[in-house]
Amino acid sequence: MRQTVPIISCHDCGLLQQISHMPEEGTVKCCRCNATLRKRQRIKPAKSIEHTLALVMTASVLFVIANIYPIVQLRAEGHEMATTLFACVTYLLSHDMQILSVLVFITSIGGPLIQLSGLLYILLPVNFNRIPPYAPQVYRSVRVMTSWSMLEVLMLGILVSIVKLSALATVIPGIALWTFGLLIFFIAAILNDLDTEMLWEQISPKTGAIDRQQLKPETHLINCHNCHLLCTITPDHSHNESLCPRCSSVLHIRKPNSLTRCTALLIAAMVMYIPANVLPVMVITSMGETEGDTIMSGVIYLATSGDWPLAIILFIASIFVPSLKLIILSLLLLTVHFKSQWRPKERTRLYRLTELIGRWSMVDIFVATLMAALIQIQGLMVIDVGFGALAFGSVVVLTMLAAMAFDPRLIWDSMEKVNE
Repeated sequence: MRQTVPIISCHDCGLLQQISHMPEEGTVKCCRCNATLRKRQRIKPAKSIEHTLALVMTASVLFVIANIYPIVQLRAEGHEMATTLFACVTYLLSHDMQILSVLVFITSIGGPLIQLSGLLYILLPVNFNRIPPYAPQVYRSVRVMTSWSMLEVLMLGILVSIVKLSALATVIPGIALWTFGLLIFFIAAILNDLDTEMLWEQISPKTGAIDRQQLKPETHLINCHNCHLLCTITPDHSHNESLCPRCSSVLHIRKPNSLTRCTALLIAAMVMYIPANVLPVMVITSMGETEGDTIMSGVIYLATSGDWPLAIILFIASIFVPSLKLIILSLLLLTVHFKSQWRPKERTRLYRLTELIGRWSMVDIFVATLMAALIQIQGLMVIDVGFGALAFGSVVVLTMLAAMAFDPRLIWDSMEKVNE
């Protein structure tokens, strides 16, 4: 199991192809499904580590500040209230919302923390030409947590919360709010400027090139989905777990039980989708009267208040996106099950769309959590997180897991059999 640069197996369609020319700056795309195969950064390799390390260190300082200081402060009827992001998590824990508190913690604190601390652990020694212990495994964790780090979604949730809270009290933006805004840009710059191929070569230099002349005819060539190392799987290991020699990720010719796992997760998401839209995500108690606030009622409130841009954004993120994901995943499962040859390139693009938009449905979860953690004025107004938020959070997680379980290469399998 070795590495080679010119040969790559597309992880979206499974086509084995050779890169004849790698541009100095830009991307190389699959000739069949248009997936990105390789990306070269504009920063020279000699300066890439130093440049990225500076960004990571700055982002780490911003992350600490953003979690120490309050996000927003409220003044209402002689009461002053403020909350931090960690206080929102502890609020959920104290109100028997353990599952939701874990989800909010991972997506807003745990994910970015693992990203930044993992990169700092790797880049700091590498900058001095040293390889830290377990560097490939640490970087693998960093890449996995990238899908679950949702600071940009959190920022949108904070903005929606501020608009809603401004009708109830005087809102004063805290230091953490501005820091979060800066942190999002720095993390985006890190992900954009980090040359992942070069970094893998730095922390795992012993993985060499594959000798194609020594390969058995039955040997399968596949790329590791995590580190993109070209690996071999022999027929003896095609049905058993084989690990990538660079990052220890599990290698499979096809994701095991992809259709079964994706179908089960999709059905569970559809079941939870009903209470997520029927039950209130927030329960507001004011002057002895209790009223539930569902996802749709929140959109209607913003629209009737004149905040049409936020109402449209909330409608797209919380209603349109989850529905679209359920429809797309259902379509993909049905077409693969019946071995349909209908527009495989377009179906592959739909699959990528589900991976791209899934995280934005977390907006309502962040809005409900932040408002409930802030508004706790006994005798005047109390906001609690409703069970609709728990159901909606389940829909978000289940649809994301369903998209991860689906293997897009199955779309192209029927096409290859026809060509044979």
